[in-house]
Amino acid sequence: MKSGLTASATLLPGIVAAALLVAPARADVVTDWNVTTNALVANDVGNNRKLRTLAMVHVAMSDAINTVQNRYTRVVATLPPTPGASAEAAAATAARQILTQVYPEQKAKIEEAYEASLKAIPDGPAKTEGIKLGMEVAEAVQADRADDGTNAPDTYRPHTTPGAYVTTTPPLWEQYARCQ
Repeated sequence: MKSGLTASATLLPGIVAAALLVAPARADVVTDWNVTTNALVANDVGNNRKLRTLAMVHVAMSDAINTVQNRYTRVVATLPPTPGASAEAAAATAARQILTQVYPEQKAKIEEAYEASLKAIPDGPAKTEGIKLGMEVAEAVQADRADDGTNAPDTYRPHTTPGAYVTTTPPLWEQYARCQ
């Protein structure tokens, strides 16, 4: 009995390795675009632009997918359900549109990721409808965030009076500077 367990324990890593080689792991479109977005925001200074971009991309993808599947509440998009559209094409297109608006200088990288996303989706009316839907959802998210104050200049100035302690570190997130 003991030798059987030892043999099984010895074979287990080989079996796992073989299984991984036979069935490669594949992420979904949301995970793929999350990786792409994180790579684009990695060099941003401060958290406000990073967090805003991630939020916009994920709201756009969520609303695009939920407009197709009609299972969960949508955050911004109020479009009628489109069950015949490709949810993957809609999500990829929505993410692409948001990112090309925020990072126009990174368009080549964004287009490369977009082509990879669409390559796995068969051509046809579902793909075409998904692309159209993704564009509409991205426009709705962009319109919703257009006047959110993110581009307002930093007006934080510490209140100084003689004898009052003033911290020497700036606010953690830029928007908190305007909450006084």
